[in-house]
Amino acid sequence: MPGRVVYLLDFSPSARESVFALADRLPRDGIYVAFAERAARLPSPTARRLDLGERTDLKAAFQEAEVLRPSRVVLVSDGLFEPISAPFPLDAVYVPPKPHVAVELVPPPYPLYGETVGVGVVLEAPLSVEARLRVEGPAGTWERSLRVEGRKSLAYTFSLTEKAEVWAVVEGSWGRSEAQVSLQPADRGRALVLGDPALARYLEAQGFQVEEGPFRLPLEADLVAVGLGVLDLPEGAPEALRSYLRQGGGLLFTATPKGLFFGGWDRALPEDLPLKPLGRKGAALILVMDVSGSMEGEKLSLAVAGALELVRSAAEEDYLGVVLFSSTHRVLFPPRPMTEQGKKEAESLLLSVRAGGGTVLGSAFREAVRLLQGVPVERKGILVLSDGLISDPQDPILALAEASGLEVSAMALGADADRAFLKALAERGGGRYYQAATARELPRLFLKEGQEVFQGEGLEGRFPVRARPHPLAQGFSPPPLSVLLPARAEPWAEVVLESDGRAVLALGERGEGRVAALATDLSRSWRDWKEAASFLGGLARYLMGGKKALALYAYPEGKGVRVVVLGHLERPLFLSGGQEMPLVPTGPGRYEIQAQTPGVLLDGPRRLPLAFPLPGEWTPRDGKLVLKTLAEASHGRLLALEDLGQPGSSPLPLRPYLLALALALFLLERLLEARSFARKA
Repeated sequence: MPGRVVYLLDFSPSARESVFALADRLPRDGIYVAFAERAARLPSPTARRLDLGERTDLKAAFQEAEVLRPSRVVLVSDGLFEPISAPFPLDAVYVPPKPHVAVELVPPPYPLYGETVGVGVVLEAPLSVEARLRVEGPAGTWERSLRVEGRKSLAYTFSLTEKAEVWAVVEGSWGRSEAQVSLQPADRGRALVLGDPALARYLEAQGFQVEEGPFRLPLEADLVAVGLGVLDLPEGAPEALRSYLRQGGGLLFTATPKGLFFGGWDRALPEDLPLKPLGRKGAALILVMDVSGSMEGEKLSLAVAGALELVRSAAEEDYLGVVLFSSTHRVLFPPRPMTEQGKKEAESLLLSVRAGGGTVLGSAFREAVRLLQGVPVERKGILVLSDGLISDPQDPILALAEASGLEVSAMALGADADRAFLKALAERGGGRYYQAATARELPRLFLKEGQEVFQGEGLEGRFPVRARPHPLAQGFSPPPLSVLLPARAEPWAEVVLESDGRAVLALGERGEGRVAALATDLSRSWRDWKEAASFLGGLARYLMGGKKALALYAYPEGKGVRVVVLGHLERPLFLSGGQEMPLVPTGPGRYEIQAQTPGVLLDGPRRLPLAFPLPGEWTPRDGKLVLKTLAEASHGRLLALEDLGQPGSSPLPLRPYLLALALALFLLERLLEARSFARKA
């Protein structure tokens, strides 16, 4: 039987012009429904409706068609929409979309004060088209001509120091589209600066909240800058800084007179410092340690712990040996290079030391002097540790210390130590005298002596600087340096600045945090460089990015977008449309959610607006393939325009006819039975 054909005409902005152009060729005997965001009946195929919205909602069109109880449905569209299942057999006719370029501005999710931010300029065109783009904002006007096909993303960058407005306009033969976005700093970075006033002033000029010490736990700053030495900070500071870095903090080491290699950080944090000294001359040190009976117990344990600090503070080019003395002397191990294997062997031998006997120093001291004679380094020293009175003659020991040409230091432990002799030994030997009231002070005193002996050297002069290709150095030309610590970069680090093959600034990632080392003293270098604050501010923001900043990525998927947030979050929620949805952790520092509309990221006290380019009316798709897939899934097909005149058909219901035939046959049978009975009668 003849059926009812319903035609769904796509009146969305991308398709309406093509649909209007073929209206005269559509059959007159159909039922017409126009749709965009809403759907409405049309009296004829040539009727126009421009009030149905600016997007495409296929669901509204299907609902309107269902009410009409069609026997056949034909969709006329450009296919630029997210397909949904049709509740009826559906045929489709493809029309090309209108040439057009849509523009959207995507702000950074968490811009910091003073940061160079990038506003994403997202262009979308379903067809290849020439366009003129103009972007205006704090960085001035930005114009260019370009061809847009599919999706194209650009970045408009500027330094953010106050609320900013950015406008974008795209024009072409198809018309004009525009977008606007407002953004302001979400927060100021917090920096803890230890021992580098020059760096503190630079960061303050860049808008950072700067606190100049003291070092205290927990470390709550976004960036910790260290210009002090290991021994200038409390016990446990290296371990605390390592933990802070591995958990996402930012660390910056600068070469003040007390910092970087002078401060022993290359030994205290050997696995986390991106720079190591270059061309350092090795030194040799022998520890002459008292293991008499009075050292039994805690004293010996802490003396060994201090000796282990000496082992750890030595570099591969340094030599370390240990001679023990009590009633007699014993060479625990002669001076040996502190390679990785050498350190392991030294640690094992130190842990085997036992106490007992008297306090005879002379033979042990002479043995130490003898052992150092064949060590191939210029700087050589002896460190004597004792907690009691020396029982053998002292004058020969003092004379040997003065005549040996070695650097002799002495350490007195406790109230019973022979302080006068040990002090005189250090004075005659040209070394340093240490006094430890309790054994607990020994490890840091050993570390201090190791830092004095195994120290590096700095260079003064005029050292040209070259910037390597890196985003942090782009646009900067640093002047020559006045002070330089010769250094090389670790294999895992990236060099940003260098001078004649020596690394000046290197950085890298350790754990979830970022660390950098600058091999110059800022109080003497770059004082007259006007861009120093901008460069160091950018470096600081990069380093704190591991802990503070968030990176946002959005991928069109289904009816919305898949949002991926990278950063350190506690318990992130996404607020959209009045509903809170938890973000799903999918990796270290990585969270995801499927979003339908923009919203707000909630994380503790932070509220961060998230904007991202949702699939829009002009999102590039293969519209013809979308229509073909949609039609075939409903047992329909993709039609050509000439196929539209085919009449629709509706199935004929046979039940009433079959019931009538059955009743007629029943009555006929009764009639024939009655006649047969009458004849027999």
